[in-house]
Amino acid sequence: MSASREKKKRQELLASGTVDPKAARAAEQKAAERKSNILYGTVAAVFVVVAAALLIYNSGIIQRNQTAVTIDGKKYTVPQTAYYYNQVCGNYASFFGQEYLQTLKAQPHPTDENKTYDDYFKESAVDNMKYVHAAVTAAKAAGVSLDSDDEAAVKSNVDSVKSAAASAGYSYGAYLKAVYGPTMTSSVYESCLRDQFLASKYASVYSEENFVYTDDEIQSYYEENKDSYDLVDGAYVSISGTPEARTDADGNAVETTDEEKAAAMDAAKETAEQILMAYRAGKDLEAASAQVEGVSYTGSAEMSSSSSVPGQWLFDESRKGGDAEVLADESNSRYYVAVFNGRQRNETPDYNVRHILVTSDNLDLAEGETATEEQLTAKAQEILNGWDGTEAGFAALAEQYSQDGGSNTNGGLYENVPRGRMIAAFQDWCYEDGRQSGDTGIVYSSSTGAHIMYFVGYGSTPYWHYACENALRSAATSDWQDNLTESANAEINAGGMKNVG
Repeated sequence: MSASREKKKRQELLASGTVDPKAARAAEQKAAERKSNILYGTVAAVFVVVAAALLIYNSGIIQRNQTAVTIDGKKYTVPQTAYYYNQVCGNYASFFGQEYLQTLKAQPHPTDENKTYDDYFKESAVDNMKYVHAAVTAAKAAGVSLDSDDEAAVKSNVDSVKSAAASAGYSYGAYLKAVYGPTMTSSVYESCLRDQFLASKYASVYSEENFVYTDDEIQSYYEENKDSYDLVDGAYVSISGTPEARTDADGNAVETTDEEKAAAMDAAKETAEQILMAYRAGKDLEAASAQVEGVSYTGSAEMSSSSSVPGQWLFDESRKGGDAEVLADESNSRYYVAVFNGRQRNETPDYNVRHILVTSDNLDLAEGETATEEQLTAKAQEILNGWDGTEAGFAALAEQYSQDGGSNTNGGLYENVPRGRMIAAFQDWCYEDGRQSGDTGIVYSSSTGAHIMYFVGYGSTPYWHYACENALRSAATSDWQDNLTESANAEINAGGMKNVG
């Protein structure tokens, strides 16, 4: 058919109302193509919008300004709440690992089967926020604020986080997001940190001003709790009453019979009685037990109270010097031979000391290089070699070189330091036999660095007095903090709180 005849036929079909099948198919195809183009264009546009929304959401920008908790009318955002949340659950993560923590969050909490660990973490975080909020509010009302030393401590904390970030291959901001979640920023983190420092400072100021005790009150507390503050001169030998483990021909463990257990305990008792007999005959307890297999000796002139069988015996108020006895410990399948020589209050005095902390910051190290003990102690000796021999000169060196933010603005001085306050190497040096005012030395600790020591002298407060006073003050401060926390009213915003953790 020619083109003109085909055209004429289509015109006739249209005139009669009849649809040309070929033309209809072509029209349908074009319409479908247009519809498809519109559909794909719409889908692509929607995809771009959704992707952008997800990108914004995952960046934390939207959640960052969401309110999670309102305390006494003050709104706290998601990242502020996340700061306290992380502090609560952070110990679990550091101990068990992040993967375990995520699994743990969904598990029921042992105190309430209707509450998950995540619920517990959030409730604890809110309680901590209530306390800090109330303490900061009270501090401002009382005119208490952070001074230059406090700001230096805040900076030191921030610098430590920055150092940890660099070690992990992160920027400071990225590290905070990795630890606290995508909503965290450096400004929020540092603001929360300052609030905690201020709350802590106010608690210390309030405690010192309001919880003061007389010597009579301290003595009375000591009399009621003397086991915690006395030292015993004594010793004991431990003898196991557990049968030897046995296996069958295939290497499987053979269950111990009651008769075998009883026989092992009888043998332990007999050994204990023989050791006691030797001791009473004039032999030293350690020497009397040294030649017996399977026994262990413990002895000291400064033994502390414990809940063990020998610990309870040694701290029994009826004990007298020279007491010696065989003790049975059925629950742990063993016998003891215990000797009591005497008991006294812990009269160890406090002390005053100056020090200069030398760390890697005192060294000119290449990037990524870690300071060694030898480098730090050598630098410490170099600093000490420049000392003029006077206490004032040492104080000047401390202010010039020490990296200890807690003392480098007051000549490196720590006053009235009780036993147990400082790291072992630091404390042991101060309590060495023959220690005298003006002594100097260098000690090293892997956790802190090298310490250049200057001993000022012992104080007049014995440990038991300090410890009892501190216990009274701590109990009163804890009650005050609980009351302060309860005085704050918190309202949870479910929409914001779901983005915490």
